[in-house]
Amino acid sequence: MNVELPVLIERQPDYTTCGPTALHAVYRYFGDPIDLATVIKETPKLPTGGTLSVHLAVHALSRGYEAVSWVCNVRHMDPTWFQKPTDVLAKLKERAAAKGMSDDPRYGPALEAVEQYVQLGGKFVWGDLTPELIGKTLGDGLPILTGTNGTYLYQCARETEAGADDVRGDAFGHFIVLAGYRSGDQSVAIADPLLDNPAHGTKYYRANVYRLLGAIFLGVGTDDGNLLVLRPKGWKPTVKKGKAVKARRTVKTRKTVKAGKAAKTSKIRRTTVKSRKTSNVRKTRKGAK
Repeated sequence: MNVELPVLIERQPDYTTCGPTALHAVYRYFGDPIDLATVIKETPKLPTGGTLSVHLAVHALSRGYEAVSWVCNVRHMDPTWFQKPTDVLAKLKERAAAKGMSDDPRYGPALEAVEQYVQLGGKFVWGDLTPELIGKTLGDGLPILTGTNGTYLYQCARETEAGADDVRGDAFGHFIVLAGYRSGDQSVAIADPLLDNPAHGTKYYRANVYRLLGAIFLGVGTDDGNLLVLRPKGWKPTVKKGKAVKARRTVKTRKTVKAGKAAKTSKIRRTTVKSRKTSNVRKTRKGAK
C-alpha cells in the first residue's frame, strides 16, 4: 500500500496549542473554512495547560462531524468494557469516583468532555493499533489525529519549563496528524505542527510505523493514547488503490455555539484533492518545548 493525503498544517503558535493546530489541519483537509485562531479560542484548555483528544473531538462533533476514537489507554479504559455491550460513560464515572478523580482539576473537566462526546454521538472503539489499521484508514481518505509521547517520537531529551534536561525533565505529550502510509518501507507521513521539532526541524516528514505506534501507546502517560478519526457527515472516500485522486465534494458543518443555543449550518467550500510532497530537511531545535 502506498497512500498519501494532501494534509497541510500550520505552525502551532505556542507549545500548548499542538492539539487545536492539528485539528485545524484536519478541518482544512476537508475544506472547512474555520481559521486556526478560532479553533484555538473555542477549544477547552486544561488548568495545567494543553488539551486532550476528547476536547478536540467534541469541537468537531459540535461542527457536524462524525468522530471515532480508537482507544488503548488502560489507565482509564478497561478492555472488558468492549467485550460486551457496556455503558462506557457510566463505567468511567464509577472509576473516577472510586479513584477520587471526580473533582480533580484535570480529570474532572476531562470527564465532563467525555460526557459531551458521548451525547454528541462520538464512538469509542477498542482494538489493536496496527500498521494495517493506519493504512486502511488513510486508504479510505481519512487523516488520523493522534496524541503521542513526543519524547519517544523524537528520541529527544526530556524537558522542563526552562528547556531540555535529561535528568530533571519529564516526557511531554504532542498531537500530530498522520497523512500517509507506505507498506514497502513501513513508514508513515506525518504533518507536525511543531516546526522546530528536535528530530526533523520541518512540519512534514516520515517516521517508522513501529516508532509511531510506540509513541502512541506511551501517549497514555499524558492521558492520550488513541487515534481520532473525523469525517463530515455524508463525506465519501476520495482515495482509491493507494493514490490521491482529484475529487470534488461539498459537505455541511455546524458552527460551534455555546451550550443551549441552536447551531447554525454553513456550506463548506468545494475543494480539489492534490498530492503533496514531503520534506526531510533536518534542522536542530534549541530550547523548544
